[in-house]
Amino acid sequence: MCRFINSPLHLKQNGMMNGDKIESHESVANMMAPVQERERNDSIEYQEDQDEREQQDDDQPKRSWAIIQALLLIIALGLAGYNHYLLADWELDTQSGEMVLESLDIGRGDECYEGGVKFQAGRDANANLLLDDDEITASTVLCHGSQGASGSSGLAGLDGVSPSQPLLQSTQLLPGDACPSGGATIATGMDDDKNGVLDEQEVVSQQTLCNGVNGAHGSNGGDGLAGIDGNPGASALIERYDAPSYLCNHGVVLYFGIDDGQGQGEPFDGLLDDDEVRTSLKFCFSPMNSERITDIVQGITNSFTTTCDQGGFLTESHRLIFAATDGINGCELYISNGTSEPAQLLLNINPSGESKPGKELGFTVIEGSEQEVLIFDADDGTNGRQLWVTNGTELGTFSLGESLLVAPVHWMSGVVLRSVQGELLWTNGTELVPLDQHPMWNASTSSGIATSLSGLSSLGSEMLHAEEGMLWFNAEDSSTDNEAYCLSADGILTHWDLNPTSGTTFVDWVSHGNDFYSVANRGTVNQLAYLGPNGSSQWLTNLAPVSGDTHMGEVLGVHMVNDALVYDARISGSDSTLWSTNITSTITTQLSNQIFAPGSTLGGVVSNNGLMFDCFTAAHGTELCITDGSANGTSLLNDAAPGVTSSNLVAAVSLGDHWLLLASGYDGTTTHGVSLWSTDGIELSLRYNPWPGISNSSQAGSYGGLLVTSTQVFFIAHDGSTGHEWHRWSHGELSDDWVVLKGQ
Repeated sequence: MCRFINSPLHLKQNGMMNGDKIESHESVANMMAPVQERERNDSIEYQEDQDEREQQDDDQPKRSWAIIQALLLIIALGLAGYNHYLLADWELDTQSGEMVLESLDIGRGDECYEGGVKFQAGRDANANLLLDDDEITASTVLCHGSQGASGSSGLAGLDGVSPSQPLLQSTQLLPGDACPSGGATIATGMDDDKNGVLDEQEVVSQQTLCNGVNGAHGSNGGDGLAGIDGNPGASALIERYDAPSYLCNHGVVLYFGIDDGQGQGEPFDGLLDDDEVRTSLKFCFSPMNSERITDIVQGITNSFTTTCDQGGFLTESHRLIFAATDGINGCELYISNGTSEPAQLLLNINPSGESKPGKELGFTVIEGSEQEVLIFDADDGTNGRQLWVTNGTELGTFSLGESLLVAPVHWMSGVVLRSVQGELLWTNGTELVPLDQHPMWNASTSSGIATSLSGLSSLGSEMLHAEEGMLWFNAEDSSTDNEAYCLSADGILTHWDLNPTSGTTFVDWVSHGNDFYSVANRGTVNQLAYLGPNGSSQWLTNLAPVSGDTHMGEVLGVHMVNDALVYDARISGSDSTLWSTNITSTITTQLSNQIFAPGSTLGGVVSNNGLMFDCFTAAHGTELCITDGSANGTSLLNDAAPGVTSSNLVAAVSLGDHWLLLASGYDGTTTHGVSLWSTDGIELSLRYNPWPGISNSSQAGSYGGLLVTSTQVFFIAHDGSTGHEWHRWSHGELSDDWVVLKGQ
């Protein structure tokens, strides 16, 4: 386990790194113009006033720095607690003592001219909750920056109004009904009348804290047997690196861990391997990088079209690979390092025409054991549209053969695709084989799967989905009866017959572990069905429309939100409404009679906070809505265009507890054209506007969509001078990966 003790963590803003030290410079904002030299015959009274103002100016940065130090102390203590929690899970039986992480103030001297902080880590072998000198196994020093020169004195300012001071008032409570053992009432508020007393009308918050009841004394336990000596514990280590330049111009990353050989690490080698890292602190001393990164066709001409706008990202090499046109070679394959450095033509796949990479299937990343690759479709001008793969190099970009119809799904260390001939194929980016020849199956299993699938046709023509070792797909038997099938990672094939007298058409679906839920036709009306892993099935809904079909899941789709399935359905009228079915009770409920056409533009996007979708209401037009799967938890999220005017909603994706959205909107002061926004389900915040200014719109999302990676989000937008190009926004601060200390 790891604790922060003794001294607070001092990291100054806008720090500069030098070797194992981080130097920083204090800054004083809003310095006034230099005071001109006064005549020698100025009055003594004016000089005394001037000295007093200079003293106040000197005190101001000290107070600002004190506030920053307090905030950093809170951050350090919070991160230390989180570090304590993570390390507890990984503690090995062979280790002795707890891991202690200690920060010590360093006075001014040769090591740090302006003082600083030393981090020390080690094992608390004697369990005294302190890090003794012989227990220290790693340390690193962070130095304060040099004191800046004093600025010139400013002109005298007007007397300000004394601000109200916050007050805290504690009142003791005698034992009674509220607190059987007594307690105290804590009240806080602002001393508006400045009388030094927290009056009743000034109280902002109040909380009662009760004393606990004393428990009875327990019996003394007997002495336990002496335990055997444990093996020597591994050393705690700290490693420091510069922040990646593509994310942060000035920053530092501190890794904390134990040299215990966890995972693929090498124990007791004095090095902190990746698997030995327990936690980290990432600091950026400037705003994280967001910018336009391409300009394929220089000038205001667009580099993308509606059939040439797809892309994918290789995380390990930090490369964006995409389709674009330069006006000469047509739509071909390009590569960018994810920064503003010029992008390059990776490969002209079709020299005599346009290959249009990703036109049908887009780009899908495969994280293999050997290397990370992207697969996509392209037409080389000779063999038609086939499946291609790239690792970001020209030699590593080649055709895997076969023509495909539907997008792939990830399964068993690769992806499964459907060929034009109606067969299911598997690839890891190196080889493309029939599904039954997956390399993880032995000859007996492969033979059994091939036999089971031999009598089926049109595999995956309507439905193809994978999760947790299960692959669901539709197929037709020898009687052309279309039904649902599932193949497990163990090679076991399961079949369902939802309509014994006819085939079944599948509209939309979602899985939850080994349970599968799908909208399918029940006679002439679409309903929601459950498919169990043992071949069982159950119709979950029996909605009766006034006429025709329910049109269930045709627009919003089906989404799992908490313990409910949320979808759209049309029972009467011309507009769909929002419905849910509880997977435990199978109770079906209409979530709102005021929300119509859910998901008609964006569809539905699930995050940890629920399901966000576009919706139409009579009072607000088309806006954003949110639901947690219950009627009480369904509401209008934000009226981005106040009034009945509809917002321009373009695309949305989830990011942890948030959603990222391309849309036009109002930020409280200004109406922005299509820009990048974020929301936690409560408020909508503007994050990045590629083309700021009144009446300007970047038209972001007109080509491509939102491509989210572990560190950034990429999208195509217009900035007013280069046409439609790729832009990026670093989301580290939003996703809590980085502590951003912006300059004042």
